[in-house]
Amino acid sequence: MNNVIVRLLERFYSGGVGYSALILGLDASGKTTLLYRMKLGEVVQTIPSIGWNVETVRLKARGRTDRVLNLTCWDVGGCGRTHIAPLIVQHAKHVDAIIWLIDSSDRGRLQESIEEFTTVMGHVAADTTVPPKERPVLILATKQDLPNVISVDEIRMRVASATAGMSAFCLGVTLTQSLTDGPLPDAFGWLLMALESARKGIVLPPKPSKVVTARNPSILEERLPSWLIRAESDSPAAKFLHQFETINLPTWDHYTHIRIAYLMLTQYGRQKGKDKIFQGIERYIQQSAQTKGRTFHVTMTYFWIQIVHFGIRNTPPMVHSDADSDLGSRSLDLDDNDAPELDDFPRFLLLNPYVADGNLWADYYSKDAMMSVEAKQGPVLPDIKPLPNLVIRDAISVSL
Repeated sequence: MNNVIVRLLERFYSGGVGYSALILGLDASGKTTLLYRMKLGEVVQTIPSIGWNVETVRLKARGRTDRVLNLTCWDVGGCGRTHIAPLIVQHAKHVDAIIWLIDSSDRGRLQESIEEFTTVMGHVAADTTVPPKERPVLILATKQDLPNVISVDEIRMRVASATAGMSAFCLGVTLTQSLTDGPLPDAFGWLLMALESARKGIVLPPKPSKVVTARNPSILEERLPSWLIRAESDSPAAKFLHQFETINLPTWDHYTHIRIAYLMLTQYGRQKGKDKIFQGIERYIQQSAQTKGRTFHVTMTYFWIQIVHFGIRNTPPMVHSDADSDLGSRSLDLDDNDAPELDDFPRFLLLNPYVADGNLWADYYSKDAMMSVEAKQGPVLPDIKPLPNLVIRDAISVSL
């Protein structure tokens, strides 16, 4: 029987134009609604699916330029627990992408959805025919228009470990929203980008001499989950700062630099925090065996202080109802200048994922400018475009 299923799947999925995707999730998460919203452009009344629905759709994919994504979608019904997992896995071996839906309005089944998702992703990761990073996973947190929904922040955090090492993206959506405006075209734009990157990775011969940097968006998507996992298991804020002060950090890398900047700026504010960052990093480089052969770079340090401070100012305060207290979440006092807490670093990363891109400076500085002797010894202004403007951002905050 399994051999028959495999042969049929190979026949159905082979050839054709465009890409194919499985739409998965618990029952009532919106899978069939999404499928026919994409196909017909309108919301249709659905009933629980038995088996699967298959449609080929053309979608607006929004990126730097708007494009069209041709996608054959298989809406797999009956996803309640893992009794159909073997059949899903047989499907997953032959599709280009997986779209997983989570009902944001149903907190009672969130854990069930995460467990099901983790099980399916485990089977997908075990498929040796396609590397996990070459099968993109789009996670849609649906029904975001309903009251008291689960935040996208929380859902991203809950799925991070299951998607480690994969090309994955999580976005909050409302399936009644337009297919040409709003978050759905952004989701399809990311999916098209990830699919094209994966297909190029399969078709093109390897080029060992080519260095892949964090400027590749798919690399950044892979890096963020690993940073989130690391942040969750890292030393508490006070211990981390003590390790920094005593020249005893476990690692000295880009993640470490970003967390140092976040903690110092959060605890001491912009001016005092900046001074402590400069003094602390320069002293660490001089005294630590981890930094042998490295020198202190003034402009690079200024750049990341500006970027992290901008991210802190753009991060809204976290506010939870009393009903959320059993989750161990913290509430912020809105009268305390909306300041984040020291241990909110994972949430800061979720809302400002660009800080994981170690080459972000190249958007603002040419290599000649950033790597010049002048830039290393003193602050140099960007020569490509200005840094994010904190003065404007703070003025908006005051007016609001």
